Amino acid sequence: MSHTLSLDHFLPYRCNNLAQKISLSLSRIYVDRFGITIPEWRVLVTLAKYGERQAKQVGELTSMDKVRVSRAVAGLQQRGLLLRRPCSRDSRAAWLCLSDAGESLYQRIEPQALAWEAELLEPLSGEEREALFGLIDKLELRLETLEQPGSPAS
Repeated sequence: MSHTLSLDHFLPYRCNNLAQKISLSLSRIYVDRFGITIPEWRVLVTLAKYGERQAKQVGELTSMDKVRVSRAVAGLQQRGLLLRRPCSRDSRAAWLCLSDAGESLYQRIEPQALAWEAELLEPLSGEEREALFGLIDKLELRLETLEQPGSPAS
């Protein structure tokens, strides 16, 4: 029986490996220099971009599970980088936003993260960058279709 699957040509494997390497490399900026974990960075970025949100919304926007979001929020709150405000409609939920210190930290990290991304993408032409992001968008849309009930892949 011959097996034709090669991890070197299996898209899920290649994408996962690349994503892990990218995340680890970028994290050196905020982990080593600022003491922020990867999940904490994702919460920080999300609240900086979208403003006040509930933990559930942060999880949806970052594709992180409830436990990771909760731990990241707790870590940021302990360091005074995030504020919680009770939700009047749901006593179990809270509104989250960056404190002044959290906003200041984000403003210090953001240019370094963007410079790191520019350095990573430097070998790609403008057309290649557009194509790369276009292909990623196409695959994300396709995954949404494949995950719908009744789809052959569901």
